[in-house]
Amino acid sequence: MKDSRLKGIIALAVVTVLAFGVIYGSKILTKDGADNNADKEQVAEELPGAIDVADAEGIASARELTDDSGNVTGYSVVAEAKGFAPPNKPVTWEIIFESDAKTIKEVKVVSHAETPGYGANMEDESYLEQFKGMSGADSSEIDGISGATVTTDAIRKLVNNAYEFISAYAGE
Repeated sequence: MKDSRLKGIIALAVVTVLAFGVIYGSKILTKDGADNNADKEQVAEELPGAIDVADAEGIASARELTDDSGNVTGYSVVAEAKGFAPPNKPVTWEIIFESDAKTIKEVKVVSHAETPGYGANMEDESYLEQFKGMSGADSSEIDGISGATVTTDAIRKLVNNAYEFISAYAGE
């Protein structure tokens, strides 16, 4: 009888430890917005040429790109927008603008959780090529991704947000 009672106590202890582990793990995975904003500000401060983005909607970070003499040669803006994936997994891109703060030099997909075969096609080099030389003001001209209207709308929104932010910052 003592043996079965001991097994019950051990089983209860194991279940309790596992439950606390699950609760603690879920808290780590779902940081609140205040923690994310603090992380955002800390990362922005560490970037050379960092630009304050604290009040900018949809902008994760931005910075001036400079040559060895300190002359601005372009701007990098990391922007995000809600795509088709769950709301806590936005489409996030880095958009690199020329020094005029209008012309897109390059885009890079930073992260997304879009559906493979649909929205995830945004990663295709043939899709990304269309942005080179495009004016950031022409986000309505961005080609759609077949079967991924919501993702395409997110891409148009994040490009537009990046353009509006950086052109206002650069005074263009």
